[in-house]
Amino acid sequence: MQTHALSKLAAAVLLCGLAAQAGAQTVVLDSYGDDITYLEGWPTPLFQGQNVAIPFDIAAATSIQSILTTLDGTGSLTLGILSRSGALPTAGGWLHSMQLTDPWANTTLTPTGWTLAAGSYWLVAVPDAGFEGSWQSPTNNATANWAYSSGGTWAEVNTSFTGLPGARITVTSAVPEPSTYGLMFAGGLLIAAVARRKTRHQG
Repeated sequence: MQTHALSKLAAAVLLCGLAAQAGAQTVVLDSYGDDITYLEGWPTPLFQGQNVAIPFDIAAATSIQSILTTLDGTGSLTLGILSRSGALPTAGGWLHSMQLTDPWANTTLTPTGWTLAAGSYWLVAVPDAGFEGSWQSPTNNATANWAYSSGGTWAEVNTSFTGLPGARITVTSAVPEPSTYGLMFAGGLLIAAVARRKTRHQG
């Protein structure tokens, strides 16, 4: 194999590794289950002063690629992320947020620039004045505890009769997966081989 061809192959393998790293996605929250077209759980009412917070965790620094929810209603609300340090949300500003107007259930949102460090978080919906709607759970079976506020006071929802409100958060993996390391290692070996061939030819 000629040195020029080997250089091209090495570059191609490295590009494949980088592309695999850039395109790797992980679901960090999924309370939908398998079928989002049929949700049988209870809807949680959302009005001004009645908010919902769903817990999720992130293992490594990353950025949010998409958010899919069963939020539905008329009017506007804020959907965003807060830090989580206990069973209930505490005072603190939004880490990231967006304003939604007349949200439709099962609509995929693609926020820009929502980066998060490894840690624990809440996905929170806060209705504005005049909003009327709900955030439905896909199941009537308890899946995990979450939080609901009425009149500004948060309470833990731990009933056995309803699951988490429906949400799916997909993130871009910040750390290469094992297959990505393999591709990049192979590219590095090929580049080393190219360098050795060039050294021999120059000698």
